[in-house]
Amino acid sequence: MTDSRELIRSQIKHTRTSQSIDDINLKSQSIQNKLFSNEIFMRSDCIAFYNSLNTEVNTHNMIDKTLNIGKTVCLPRINTESKDMIFLTIEDLLTMKPNDLGILEPTNGEICTNIDVIIVPGLAFDQSGNRLGFGSGYYDRFLNFQPVGYKIALAFDFQVVDKIDIIEHDVPMDLIITENRTIKVR
Repeated sequence: MTDSRELIRSQIKHTRTSQSIDDINLKSQSIQNKLFSNEIFMRSDCIAFYNSLNTEVNTHNMIDKTLNIGKTVCLPRINTESKDMIFLTIEDLLTMKPNDLGILEPTNGEICTNIDVIIVPGLAFDQSGNRLGFGSGYYDRFLNFQPVGYKIALAFDFQVVDKIDIIEHDVPMDLIITENRTIKVR
């Protein structure tokens, strides 16, 4: 792991935690509007989301809205021992339970095998679609071994940095949506 990756992680974590809940919600709504007007997202049937934490782009309304328009929604369930992750279909956010990391995840559902679009969390992204995650590698492992149609990152504008030093297993995004811009990579 390079020093620059850790420096970016530290800076972005600090900036994310300094935002107010109102700022997060306002920016998240703008990001949601851009996501729901994206042609690839709209014509896709199965969307894999992440269940957002307090300082991340809020995905809860997006998940509800996606379910309400009749799309299949999947959320991740992780295994902290094997460092694996699977996506399970959900019908609502009411049956979630916190995992070992405190992230709400589905308790049951069918395993998603035909994901058209995956919404990927991260700490930072660059203009080339490179992603810097939280360091556990769950998403990179999943994306390296499971076929997924289109990878979309949702981020606050300050999370887009000039350059991220990539390492061998990193998987780039196809699109990055922030409150101020949409960066089409592929």
